[in-house]
Amino acid sequence: MFLTIAHRGDPLVHRENTLPSLLSAVGKGANTLEFDLRLTRDGRIVLLHDASLERLWGHPADVADLTLDQVRGLGGEDQVPTFEEVLDAFGDTTFLVDLKTDDVVEPAVALLRRHGDAFGRSIFVAARRGGREALARLRADAPDAAIGLDWTEERPPPRDLLDALRPQYFGPRWKVADAAGVPAMRERGYHVWVGPLDDEAEVVAAMEYGVDGIVVDDISSLLRLRADAGTP
Repeated sequence: MFLTIAHRGDPLVHRENTLPSLLSAVGKGANTLEFDLRLTRDGRIVLLHDASLERLWGHPADVADLTLDQVRGLGGEDQVPTFEEVLDAFGDTTFLVDLKTDDVVEPAVALLRRHGDAFGRSIFVAARRGGREALARLRADAPDAAIGLDWTEERPPPRDLLDALRPQYFGPRWKVADAAGVPAMRERGYHVWVGPLDDEAEVVAAMEYGVDGIVVDDISSLLRLRADAGTP
């Protein structure tokens, strides 16, 4: 399956990482939802990219310093959702789960395992400084986890890193795809996505280049371009 990956849902239409944003993306045809997980002060898992609520809600506090009830006081329907709410809302969608902090890894895995086949539909990434160490611990604690290696460097990933993480997926930025050795990685059995892409010409070029998925903010554009190319 080619992964049409909605970056934080449908952020050009709704506030990113919210249920309306995620529902909109799936309603338009996205088969994979990318979102970010963090913990509140009282240990609830919520969807939020930034540590602070300032950019999206104009509130300078960090989510880690607030309880869920305090976070929930910031909005109505278009609010910070809990991870459990997302799992309840999407029963057959693939999840690309970005683990934004070390302390969210264990509870996120435990919650996924309690929700039917949700763990098996999840791919874990940690696109942050120190994230590879968190993924290595995840691999040790959950040998059956699907892991994606986010990549920004102009060189292929070193063998010792691949051996430690044993990722099934490789996610380089488009601008380093050649330097990162995407064709060789695909030949070795890794599933490769690129993105986030916001330029239609780059999306077309990535499809022609040969990848297994693309991350975008504009999911409608990606699906239209896939249809124009005659690919599902």
